[in-house]
Amino acid sequence: MDDLKKLVNWSIRRWYVYAACLAASIVLGYVIYRFTPSSYKVSASLMLRNRSQQQNTQDQLIGMMGFGDEKTTVDEVEVLRSSSLMEQVVDRLNLRTLYYQRTGFQWKNLYPELPFTLTFPAECPNLLATLIADADGYTLRIKDENGKKSEAHIADMRQPFKTHLGDMLIVADGKMEDGKYRIVHRTTEWAVQDFRERISVSRNSRESRIIHLSATTSEEQLIRDVISAMLSIYHHESASDKNVLARETEIFLKDRIAEVAAELDSTEAELEAYKRAYRIANLDIAAESYRTNSELYEQRVAQLDADLAVLDFMAQRLNAMGDDFTVLPSNLGISDGAISELVRLYNSLVLDCEKLRQTALPGNPKLDSKTEQAGHTRRELLSAIEQSRQSTLLTRENIRKQRDVYANRLQATPEQERRYQEMLRNRNAKEKQYNFLVESREENSLLLASDAMPVKIIERPTICPKRVSPKMSRILLMSILLGLILPVVWFFLMEIMAVLRATPAGLSASPVSSKEDNE
Repeated sequence: MDDLKKLVNWSIRRWYVYAACLAASIVLGYVIYRFTPSSYKVSASLMLRNRSQQQNTQDQLIGMMGFGDEKTTVDEVEVLRSSSLMEQVVDRLNLRTLYYQRTGFQWKNLYPELPFTLTFPAECPNLLATLIADADGYTLRIKDENGKKSEAHIADMRQPFKTHLGDMLIVADGKMEDGKYRIVHRTTEWAVQDFRERISVSRNSRESRIIHLSATTSEEQLIRDVISAMLSIYHHESASDKNVLARETEIFLKDRIAEVAAELDSTEAELEAYKRAYRIANLDIAAESYRTNSELYEQRVAQLDADLAVLDFMAQRLNAMGDDFTVLPSNLGISDGAISELVRLYNSLVLDCEKLRQTALPGNPKLDSKTEQAGHTRRELLSAIEQSRQSTLLTRENIRKQRDVYANRLQATPEQERRYQEMLRNRNAKEKQYNFLVESREENSLLLASDAMPVKIIERPTICPKRVSPKMSRILLMSILLGLILPVVWFFLMEIMAVLRATPAGLSASPVSSKEDNE
């Protein structure tokens, strides 16, 4: 603790060292601030339009392929970062060669107004050239990427420079200003990579469709034009992609509509043929009609069966009488009027015969006449019953066939309904598909006719007027810290050196403490 106090007191008494170091650090900081090129921020932003609001067809088609808005945004960021896009920018602005002029202690980029250009041989590698223009002429010093150097001097700019890479010629509209120039020539790949590293492309947030382009540089005019060219090329390609996609979609929709229309016509014809084959307009009404007709024919068959039973009963009764006569029932419900009339006549003759037998003697001519008439009537009745029976059997067979037809149709109705529903669902699906394609074609036509772009530029490339670097406050702070730290480090090193020098001689006291004791 005593040594530390002595060291502090010793340092305070040498305040002039701190003052000198602090002043030197501040002067150094000012020189750095004064001669460091100022850097500014260049920024721009664009927004990807929502596809679902822009065009339904494209949104649905892209959704089917598994692309969403977030994936689209990420992909567009990669497109803006791509080498192909930056290569177009380099070619458009001719940025493979950059020209600088020495102004004081700084090199100033001459873009975009170049006082001259330097032509290079074909397939020239990366190189750094220094051109000095003075009263004696022009001197060119070059150094290629392999470190090989060469120097050439000409008196007239119309003469070429003879270098190890080939002839190089100055191209200028008029006389060049005297001075020192620096030319940086790169291949397209190196220039593309350089600007890709200098310009940042990022999203505002994970959910946002806004893309920011920014760069912090001392060549703000150059970077602003690079970003402007990037947005221009990207905007043009987006519009081209939109038109190409719309035209390809139009061709696809046209062909697909023709195919679906043909399929829909075929389905409609098949459905119509099916209805004609089964003679149905509405299956529910047809099924009810089948059920009603089947019941009616069933009742008719039951009525005919009852008539046949009555006829068989009457024929059996008449055949069982032999020569005797017996009255037949008259309320059997026979529908045949002739048989009913014969039954009534036969019963009347039989009753007359019974009355005559009660009063007349055998052999009475009137009784014999009535008996003969009754027998003749019975024979006629049997013949009529047989004829009616055959007719009833034939009618019953026909009615049973009709009943079976309607019963089979009623039984086949569920299968017909199933098949009909399948055909109807197929027709409805084709119709919906056709309507969707027609609607998509109209939307695609509107997209072709509209001038809406897939992207919207929110902020054009602008240069922020506030300087990013160097910052005076930061440099001043670092200068002060350096001015305070250097003396401490110097005193510490001096203390260590004194200890090292005193140690071999067996001295244990430090130089600082010895000086303090002497004082």
